[in-house]
Amino acid sequence: MKANHSFLASLNPSCKLLSHFLVMFLLMTISNPKLTFLIWLLAVLIGIFLGGWRITYLFKRLLPYLGFFILVFWMMAAFGEGGKTIWQWAWFHITEESMNHGLTIALRMLGFVTYGLLFTSTTDLTLFIMSLIHQCKLSPKWAYGLLAGFRFIPLFQSELNQMKTAHKIRGYKQNNSWKAFMRYSLPLFTQGIRKSERIAIAMEARGFTGTRDRTYYQTTKILTKDLVYLFSLFIVVLGILIFIK
Repeated sequence: MKANHSFLASLNPSCKLLSHFLVMFLLMTISNPKLTFLIWLLAVLIGIFLGGWRITYLFKRLLPYLGFFILVFWMMAAFGEGGKTIWQWAWFHITEESMNHGLTIALRMLGFVTYGLLFTSTTDLTLFIMSLIHQCKLSPKWAYGLLAGFRFIPLFQSELNQMKTAHKIRGYKQNNSWKAFMRYSLPLFTQGIRKSERIAIAMEARGFTGTRDRTYYQTTKILTKDLVYLFSLFIVVLGILIFIK
């Protein structure tokens, strides 16, 4: 999660997450592929005009999911039931009802991915954790634990690449994936435990007790533009559901 310099990046992360969860919930209640497509298209337009997305960025991020889109659509459409047959061959039976159902499920999956990408590509991780503390009343113990856990992910990737390079120089060949997993995972877990202990000791030495009664270097607030985005998005999606058939 890394924020850019767009309008969406300046919004409160918790309020933005709530907005996208509301749209996702409405997506789950829709069984019309046309409405599902319009709500997905709305996410794409928001990403381009408010989220700072470029067409090439959008294409690279959504390209892997297009394969899942085709696969989900085919599984739901080719083996469905219905009275209006469109195409039939061998055990494949595509009807109008199954095709609409397949399109709805596949577009819903694509909508979830796009709204999730809209949040993760425009949100700073530290501000998101601070927002969980200030707006969602999450305990600082859990919040800082999550923040430290997310920070460990790129560190583990870097150490894993170093270990693979070191083993390759020494002539180790990865023939068995399970043995390779055990060879790399045990040192990584051991180093992770040692680092987490050092971080915990350092935080306690600096006065961290996990209580809510403390000061913060960064504080997040819900401003007018956050509420405007929340209600505007909700009203536009409701307008699509009510006025477009």
